[in-house]
Amino acid sequence: MSEPATFRVGTRGSALALVQTQAIIAAMQAQAPEARFKQVRVVTHGDRFREKPIAEMGETVDRGIFNTALEDALLAEEVHVTTCSFKDVQSELRESLTAASVMPREDARDVLVSRHGLPLARLPQGAVLATSSPRRVSQLKAFRPDFHFVPLRGNVTTRVQREAQRYDGIILAAAGIRRLGLGEHICETIEPDVLLPAPAQGAMGCEYRAQDASVATLVRAIQHPETETCVRAEKALLVRLSGGCFAPIGVLATVADGRMRLRCRVAALDGSRVIEAEAEGTPGDAEALVEDVRARVAAQGGLEIVAAVRDHLQAGGH
Repeated sequence: MSEPATFRVGTRGSALALVQTQAIIAAMQAQAPEARFKQVRVVTHGDRFREKPIAEMGETVDRGIFNTALEDALLAEEVHVTTCSFKDVQSELRESLTAASVMPREDARDVLVSRHGLPLARLPQGAVLATSSPRRVSQLKAFRPDFHFVPLRGNVTTRVQREAQRYDGIILAAAGIRRLGLGEHICETIEPDVLLPAPAQGAMGCEYRAQDASVATLVRAIQHPETETCVRAEKALLVRLSGGCFAPIGVLATVADGRMRLRCRVAALDGSRVIEAEAEGTPGDAEALVEDVRARVAAQGGLEIVAAVRDHLQAGGH
């Protein structure tokens, strides 16, 4: 009798990464009850420098600070598959690797955690908010120009339990807080009309070697088609707008009643200029919707805003 297959699953060691990895392994185990799964923790560049705000890492901001080490482990065949937040997956993977979103997407929106227990609109004049995301800063500056922003790093639990007491509020992804069981700290779930999320925010993913048929079969078995269609469109639009992970670009694709809606917002860091565009069609029209929205954003000067922010960040600005 042959030994059951064993799959080594690479993961970051943060609490959120481990929770997500456990959920993905459980889904895979349900598809392959006879298989064994072993977690392998990998330390990434982002983990080693967790106190430095991501957007201040200069030229490294577009180099996959959370996924590069995981990909190294894959290429060295130390692991069979890695898990991640799908928004962290690079648009251009290294040769022989592939990636896919898995499982249904969690809430894609951002949330406010505030020691005041108030929503954004009711925070004190001149409130100080903590976030290291140019996307969040630019859109929230447009919403309330009186807001001030400071960088934020550290794991989600630390941010919620310690950093939220230092400032008037912190802005985080809803998915991470909820997956860690910290939802009671949320003061407001911020609607897309105010703050469009990052492409693929709330979705989990896997990377693996393209030629590994057994892993590919497992990953396909736990995919959620609607989630995959939406997050692929969002990330494709990000690429078409020449935006990296930390570009001031909010994107959200949703499907309802057989119709797909793709929204995009690009804003200057000081919130002084905001460009919005959207398109609607069927999920099968996703590629055309991406091109439509890209053209609308470009026609309004959105590409120049993205380029200006990229230059600012790569010069070490914040």
